[in-house]
Amino acid sequence: MKRLLACVLMMIVFLAGSISFATEVEIELHPITTEKEKGLIDWTQNHIEATGMAVAPKNMKGAQAKALARRGAIVDLQRNLLEFMGGVQVDARTTMDDFMAEDRVRSEVHGMIKNVELLKGEWDGEAYTVTGRIKLAEVRSIVCPRVPVDTIIIETERKAPAPKASGKYTGLVIDVRHLPLIPSVTFRVFDESGRAVYGVEFANQASMLQSGICSYYNNINYAQGELRVAPNPVKTKAIRLSTGNVDIVIPNSAAAKIRGSSYDFRKECKVLLVVK
Repeated sequence: MKRLLACVLMMIVFLAGSISFATEVEIELHPITTEKEKGLIDWTQNHIEATGMAVAPKNMKGAQAKALARRGAIVDLQRNLLEFMGGVQVDARTTMDDFMAEDRVRSEVHGMIKNVELLKGEWDGEAYTVTGRIKLAEVRSIVCPRVPVDTIIIETERKAPAPKASGKYTGLVIDVRHLPLIPSVTFRVFDESGRAVYGVEFANQASMLQSGICSYYNNINYAQGELRVAPNPVKTKAIRLSTGNVDIVIPNSAAAKIRGSSYDFRKECKVLLVVK
């Protein structure tokens, strides 16, 4: 009897361990990034990162060589950040390059890059390599106030009949893993008829500047319970993409839940996108 009880207890411990391991695997996360030659943007951790390198002058040795190489590496880092920054998608139709055509914006971007956060530096005796990071919140503070608001969307919402009550939802989770979505600083969500459901027109600008228009994750199970949208988000799968694979089309049934929610979570940007 004691032997049987011991076997049962061992089986319970084994199963518990298996369940724990399965749960850990199930919620495994990796950052959603856009990577190019000059740098990368991490949409999950909300930063832009790049590397710079410079070789010490041939006639310099020791500490002076290291200092000059480090200075050159920082300049190279700033140059790479500026080049990478220009290609960052701001909305479905524009990139940072479009905004930096304005002198004031370009000046603000240069100031931000000048104050880049240095993460690490390495000196091998000949060349110095430095890695730096800019927070996406800083980028949003420059471009989001300048993103054009679609007056047609605002007018359509103003004239629309009151939506049918659908309950209280606390956020929105859209699964777009099956589609080639291009992450962007801002985007819009439409229903099947082309009427907007979410975008800068629905968001409180302070919330958008602080936390972004959405969060990006790769795991649907984790996203559905994430604090930003918990405890009762609208969960839906995108039907297709629109306008440069940035904007998203969702089912009318999901759009009705969003519009009919007694709590308008869109103002606080309580939205998650699950991408591959």
